[in-house]
Amino acid sequence: MGHRRNQSMRRLVHLAGYRPPQGGSFVPFVRTTLATARERGWGVEAVFPALARERAWLEEFEQCGIPVHLASGSRMDLQRWIEGMVGETASPTLLHTHFTTYDIPAALIARSHPNVSVYWHMHTVLSNRPLAIAANAMKFRIFGRYVARILSPSGDVAATVARRLGDTAKISVFPNTIDPRAFPILTPRERVGFRRELGIPDDVASLLHFGRHWHLKDGDIFLDALGVLVKEGRRVIGIVNQGGDEARAGAMRRGLEEHVKITGVIPEARKLYGAADVLVASSRGETMPFTVMEALSSGVPVVASDLPGHRYLGDELDACTITKRDAREIAAAIAAFLDMDPGERARQRAVARSWIEDHLDVRAAARRLVDAYEQTIQATDGHIGNGGRS
Repeated sequence: MGHRRNQSMRRLVHLAGYRPPQGGSFVPFVRTTLATARERGWGVEAVFPALARERAWLEEFEQCGIPVHLASGSRMDLQRWIEGMVGETASPTLLHTHFTTYDIPAALIARSHPNVSVYWHMHTVLSNRPLAIAANAMKFRIFGRYVARILSPSGDVAATVARRLGDTAKISVFPNTIDPRAFPILTPRERVGFRRELGIPDDVASLLHFGRHWHLKDGDIFLDALGVLVKEGRRVIGIVNQGGDEARAGAMRRGLEEHVKITGVIPEARKLYGAADVLVASSRGETMPFTVMEALSSGVPVVASDLPGHRYLGDELDACTITKRDAREIAAAIAAFLDMDPGERARQRAVARSWIEDHLDVRAAARRLVDAYEQTIQATDGHIGNGGRS
């Protein structure tokens, strides 16, 4: 596999169970973190599932000169594969896992390799079903003892992990971030072009909803709110990205077929933001969605359900209104944005953009994260290691 390198070089490997067609803002986060670590003298690599083989976003790593490996299989297969990667050298090695696929294999490697430390990154809300709670508790309490740090984008997920882990010392809230340069405020010309590309008439207000995982994103409440606006006589259309058959059936049940446009995968999310007047994030459960930050950075106001990750933004920005998951309340918040004075809308847009640049820039986040990696090394006397193992 070509992993031979200087024995003293620190190594950073991001292992992500990620394979969607769009790289979104997650792939730039991984790439930027690895590039930042490399600038400080780390040897860096990324690992994704074999199903990501044809994804265009893999080229981003190649262009940056960051090695990428594809690994799939059972937990035991992955453990052996990772062990083959880290076992060739005694260099301090940090494994940073995402989306659970590699969590336990990485922890088991750390258990038997004193030069290895592990970060788990919790990107999703943990289920409250009894079986899931039991499985989480077993995972966190048995395998979590071999992990140096557990990162969570929002405080509620961090608190849930703490309850199931029984140890708060390892848990840190690490908000999601984006690259604002990739989502500049949309110009009027861009908006006209993107709307026409998606077939949105000039005289219709458009509401964007990301409908993948329809139930979790509560696409039904979005359609209900759309229906309220239609009954009020507003000319509106709902753009549902990746809602599929569930969105189509929901629109038909409500008689909203003429007011809903369902799109498939659109690799360039900026086109969706450009076609939208408001983003509606009505999720039942969410950590801190990239889409909300991307929309706000692009100049699109957001109506979002009352979840901690949404509230983190809504508490700071007038361009992000937090509501209950109630169709009439969501519709009223949407209407307030649609009816807003253009000057106030421009002010809110500029404030949101500036705040995201100051607080949620992926480059600054990458520097903080690499600082944390280096503190982990220092805390173990120069060896990335036992993550608190005794």
